[in-house]
Amino acid sequence: MTEQAGLFPVDADDDYLLKHVNAVALMPVPGGRRISLLGRRVFNVLLHRAQEVGELDEYQARMHEIVGDAGYNSNDTAPIRKILRELMSTTVEWQSPSNGEIETWDACNLLSGAGTTKDKRTGAVTVRWRYDSKVRAQLLSPDRYARLSLEAITQLSTHSAMALYEICARYIDNPSHKTARQHWRWWRPVLTGVASDDSKAEYRFFKRDVIHKAIAEINACTNIEVRGPIEYKERDNRTIAEIQFEVYAKDRDRAPARELPAPLNDLVVDDLPLIGRAINLGVKQFEAEELIRKHGPAHLAAALAELDKRLRMPSEKVGAVLKPGSWLRAHMVRVAKQLAEQEPAQAPELSHEDLQKHRAAWTDEWLRQRKDRLRIGFQELGQAEQQKMLDAFRDHLNAGSQTQLLKRLNASTWQHRMVLSTFIKFYGTRVLGEEWDKPSADDILAIAAEHASAGQGAGKS
Repeated sequence: MTEQAGLFPVDADDDYLLKHVNAVALMPVPGGRRISLLGRRVFNVLLHRAQEVGELDEYQARMHEIVGDAGYNSNDTAPIRKILRELMSTTVEWQSPSNGEIETWDACNLLSGAGTTKDKRTGAVTVRWRYDSKVRAQLLSPDRYARLSLEAITQLSTHSAMALYEICARYIDNPSHKTARQHWRWWRPVLTGVASDDSKAEYRFFKRDVIHKAIAEINACTNIEVRGPIEYKERDNRTIAEIQFEVYAKDRDRAPARELPAPLNDLVVDDLPLIGRAINLGVKQFEAEELIRKHGPAHLAAALAELDKRLRMPSEKVGAVLKPGSWLRAHMVRVAKQLAEQEPAQAPELSHEDLQKHRAAWTDEWLRQRKDRLRIGFQELGQAEQQKMLDAFRDHLNAGSQTQLLKRLNASTWQHRMVLSTFIKFYGTRVLGEEWDKPSADDILAIAAEHASAGQGAGKS
C-alpha cells in the first residue's frame, strides 16, 4: 500500500519537515562513514531551511540560526564544521522503507558541498551547502513524505530513536497503523547508522540494546507512540526474521487547534524587514506579527536588538534561549510594565530648548537604528539579490558621476567607510521609499521610551 502525502493535517506554523520517503531510511554503505546523531539532526535542519527557500544551486544561513534550530547548546561551533565534513563524505543509499515504492536506486553523499564565510568585522558566520542534483528535487519537493516534528528531532538523543521516529512518522495515517515489514537485519544499519558486518549479530541483543531503547525515547519525547516490534518467524517457527512497528498519534483528536491571529491589515513595507529579522532570530512569523500588533514596530525593533545580544552570549554561562519567541514576548511585557509603573511626576520638566535637543538626539538614535537594520537586512539577502542591488547602486553612482565612490566600491566593498553611508541611503530609498529616514512622532516616542526603560532618563542620549 502506498500512502499519499497530505493526509496528516498541517499546522499553521512551520514546525514540521516534509522528508521524502526515500530519505527517511538512510542506508549507510559498507565501508562508509557512520551517520551520527548530530549529523542527522543538522541534515534535517538544513533540509527544512532549503524547503522554505525552494530549489537553488546553493543555500546559506547564519551559523547561530543552524545551531539554534539543531538544539546544539554549545558556544563551540567547531563540531558543526566537522559535521558538515561528515555529511559531505557520508555515502548512503536512498530507498523507501516500503517495498514496491522505488523504481530507481541512487547512492550519493548527504551533501555535495558545504562551506562557511566569516565576516571579520561583525564576527557573523554564514554556512553554505549544496545537494546532489540526483536527489535535490525529491528532497525539496517530495510527493510522498514523512511529516517530522522539528521539536521532536531536537529532543531525541540517540540516532536509533531519531531514525525510527522518522520512519514511523511516515505511517501515522496508515489505516493499519503499521510500518512496512522488513528483515531485522535491514533495520539494524538503518537504526544504528553503521554498515557493519552483522553476520554474527543476534536479534535478541539488537532488540534489547537498540529497538527497546529507541521506542522508549520516542514515546517519551515525541508526538507519536510506537509499539512493537511485531515479530514474524522463519519457517522453522523459531528464528525471528521480519519485524514491523505500530504507530499512533498522541491525543491528536483531543488537541485543541491553535487560534490563528487576525491578519495584519495595516502591515506596511517597513515592517517586513523587521519580521524577517525576527524569523532569522528564531521567532515564528505569527509571533512577530502579534508583537507588532500589540507593541508596535519600534518597540519590537528594540526588543529584537536585545534578543540578538542575548543569543550571542555564551550559553554555558547564561543558559540557552530554547524558545526565542517566548523570551521576546516576556521581555517586551517586562519593559512595558516598567514604563507603566514610572511616575509621571518624577519626570523632570524640560524647557522648550532642552526638549528640542533631546528630540534631535532621539532622532539621531532612531536613524542609527534604522540604518543598522537596513545594513543587517541587506547582509541577510541571498547572494543573487545582493549582486542585483549592488549592480543598481553602481548604475546610480555612474549616473551621478560619483567616480571616487565607484572606484572605492570596486576596490573594496559596499561596507567601506567611504561607501557605506551612501549605499545605505540608496538601499533604504529602494526598499522603503523616499521617506525612509523620516521618523514619525510614534517612532521618536518609542526611542524616548527605550532610553527611559534602560535607566538613561529623558535627558540622556
